[in-house]
Amino acid sequence: MRTFLLVLAGVFAAMVATAGQASAHAVLESTTPTNGAVVDSAPTRVTLTFGEAVQVEPDGVHVIAPDGSSADNGKTDHIDGRGETVGVPLTSTAQGTYTVSWHVVSADSHPISGAFTFSIGHASAAAPVAAPSSGSLAVSIVYWTARGIEYAAFALLVGSVAFVFWCWPGGGVQRGVRRLIGYSWLALLLATVAGALLQGPYGAGAGLDRLFDGNLFSSTLDIALGTGVIVRIVVLALAAPYLGELLATAEWTPDRRAVFGGIGVLLLNGLAWTWSMSGHAAAGFQAGLAMPVDVLHLDAMGIWLGGLVVLWRAKPPRVAVQRFSQVAFLCVGVLVATGTFQSWRQLGSWAGFLDTEYGRLLLLKIAAVLVVLGAAYFSRKWVRERVGALRRPVLIETAGAVIVLGLTAALVNAEPARTAEAATTPVVQATPDGQTLPFDTGGAGGKGNLKVYITPAHAGPNLLDVTVEDPTGTPEDVAELTVNLTLKERDVGPLKIDMQHVGTGRYRAAEAQIPLAGAWQVAITVRTSDVDETTAAGMWSVS
Repeated sequence: MRTFLLVLAGVFAAMVATAGQASAHAVLESTTPTNGAVVDSAPTRVTLTFGEAVQVEPDGVHVIAPDGSSADNGKTDHIDGRGETVGVPLTSTAQGTYTVSWHVVSADSHPISGAFTFSIGHASAAAPVAAPSSGSLAVSIVYWTARGIEYAAFALLVGSVAFVFWCWPGGGVQRGVRRLIGYSWLALLLATVAGALLQGPYGAGAGLDRLFDGNLFSSTLDIALGTGVIVRIVVLALAAPYLGELLATAEWTPDRRAVFGGIGVLLLNGLAWTWSMSGHAAAGFQAGLAMPVDVLHLDAMGIWLGGLVVLWRAKPPRVAVQRFSQVAFLCVGVLVATGTFQSWRQLGSWAGFLDTEYGRLLLLKIAAVLVVLGAAYFSRKWVRERVGALRRPVLIETAGAVIVLGLTAALVNAEPARTAEAATTPVVQATPDGQTLPFDTGGAGGKGNLKVYITPAHAGPNLLDVTVEDPTGTPEDVAELTVNLTLKERDVGPLKIDMQHVGTGRYRAAEAQIPLAGAWQVAITVRTSDVDETTAAGMWSVS
């Protein structure tokens, strides 16, 4: 129990440091009516389509009429089989500008919100929008603590089981090893159930008083995280007799060992998949490749970290230590390879290391990994020379691995740098000269400047014009350019602005609706190839 609490402490510290409502991959791709549109007659329903399946409550989409009254019936639901499109019936036909405020939970379990406007007949001043709830800090801390326990228990369970099966067949009869495996299995089961109950209040921005809300729990089961919870509980149930047989066996015949090993690999990958299917790997580009890579990353992390704890606490014989040294070396190689791919996929650019929370956490994780690799080198060296002196470097390696696990848990809570803002600049008033934002996608021909103009910079319809120039000042086209507006002080946005290509390097929205006055962030994502993209951001004061 002391060992489990030590591992948990490292995870908990990282989770508390980043507790709060995390951002995610889900992006609002389109709406009906479109943002800023002026339609002749009132639509029967307002719909929103996201880039992935989302969870939404009945009041998740709220439409505000020009006079500030409610213009929907409060019955938001999914209107497609994939869960990517949600809608709410419109109950008003009054002319003027309507504001749509929405709050959903993305496929990787994080709540997101935003707003957009459309007009019936003609544009008018938009009604004020109340800032959506930022959620309960207590719920966020308890939720991410439960998620941290899941990761810690998973690592200890799979690592201790793998150590016993591959390196120390007789270790299952040791009292300390049996307790470690039993406590880890129970902790993972309880933390999984707790996380499922907490997901509803966390996603809805509600308090702990709605922990056992049946509607929220039902909504959780409808998203990928809920599927993962069900599968994980089933896999843990199937693993129970497997663990019992493992702990009761001191010697294996070759045929029985092969069969038992194959079953163990299926159970291991099944558990790891329950996180990958609802995490960062399942969202964004190249998800088909990212998910198996993420499963391998979790497998290697668990086998390595859990094995280190057994090595530190159980004092196995020399032959078991030597076997684990080889297994650990392989796991570290897998971690480096899969971690490199994941970092490239989520980071997007070198600037993201310093300009985003995700990048800074990643730098800390890389530093911790380097320390652990140093300790692992000396551990392997001392295994060959003097096993008796092994305890200290293994303790250092274990402590470093715990820190890495905690930072990994924190990265789950952080918005990937590829979808985060690349930079923020001082608030300035829009002028006829506009702003110039440098960008660098990291690939060939990926450097240049964005000249951005917003006119007249008042609440309501505006002309938004972006010119892409290479380093010499020559306009050039790019593979893709998207613009999102966010009013952070009111938690409004991001509002996706539909840009039209109107000439070489020229992109324009003739009537970009900005619903409220305030300091708006304009985030422009530029993609210059299939894999090279970055986001440049500036601030505009809108009156």
